Amino acid sequence: MNERRLKRIDELTRDIPPVRDLWPAIAAAIEADKAQSSAPGQIALRRSAWRYASSMAAAVALVAVGIWIGARIVPPGGASIAANGTVDAGAMPVALQRDAEYRKTRAQLVTEVEARLKTMPQAERVKVAASLATLRRSISEIEASLGRDPANALLQELLVSSCQEEMRALTVVRDSGNQEI
Repeated sequence: MNERRLKRIDELTRDIPPVRDLWPAIAAAIEADKAQSSAPGQIALRRSAWRYASSMAAAVALVAVGIWIGARIVPPGGASIAANGTVDAGAMPVALQRDAEYRKTRAQLVTEVEARLKTMPQAERVKVAASLATLRRSISEIEASLGRDPANALLQELLVSSCQEEMRALTVVRDSGNQEI
């Protein structure tokens, strides 16, 4: 054998014939498969495969038609949005409306925070009020967007996260200054 060391990849031999020709075995396997497929059992198997495929296609078509009909039932524009940018709660899906317990707790926190803000120095009061106003504006904008696209999971998650953040901020402000040293 003539072995020599290669220093570059372009020194490799470009044409290396296969050790044996595989095509005759492949052609024989194809012919055998054709001969078997004409057997009566294979024909019945093909028919059941076509039935399965056609029933799956019919199911997909029914789902598509259902979605199309559902999209036609929802009024264009989704929920109605008031002139001030707030969403009409009656037009928003029930799953997205904040429940009564949340509203009651939030209202109580807001009252407590307003009392706490009056006792804060002016500079702190302005910063806290601006932060809370930003959170409230964000929640209003998310609700307005959900009114236009109520099925948007990202907006739903963002609304929940923003409401939780607002509650956390209100709690922190309410509890600030209550620590004894």
